[in-house]
Amino acid sequence: MNQEEEKEEGEKVRSEEMKCLKCEEYLFGWKRALADYDNLKKDLIKEKDDMRRGVKEDMAESIIPILDHFDQALKFKPQNLDATLENWLTGMMHVRNQLESVLLDMGVTPFGAIGDTFDPHLHESVGEREDENAAEHSVVEVSLRGWKLGEKVIRPATVVVRT
Repeated sequence: MNQEEEKEEGEKVRSEEMKCLKCEEYLFGWKRALADYDNLKKDLIKEKDDMRRGVKEDMAESIIPILDHFDQALKFKPQNLDATLENWLTGMMHVRNQLESVLLDMGVTPFGAIGDTFDPHLHESVGEREDENAAEHSVVEVSLRGWKLGEKVIRPATVVVRT
């Protein structure tokens, strides 16, 4: 082989090496773009879930006071209602139950019951009362039920606690 042929052969090898380097560079870029796209999809799914959760919280915050009004009104239900008024009241309670069902379907659940141990993360104390039948620091009366969406407290339960 003469010098000219060796030079041509060397250029061919360098040319092939350059092509391989370019191919590796393109492959790396493609893999990087694919990874970025996967991350973008994950971020968009997370953002969409966060938006849904926010909408659910907003809906719950709008519906919960309506349920509270139904519950408060029921506490003062007159005795000895005639059949017509009793049927009307049954229909109104059906509406209340449908509203609560909407919240439950969204994953919003009520909490706070008499006998629960007071938890400042879940309960808001509006008073204290002596009660020999209840355990210390337990809930003896629930003024308003609390509501959660998953583990997030939308509204703490308003309670009276045994001292």
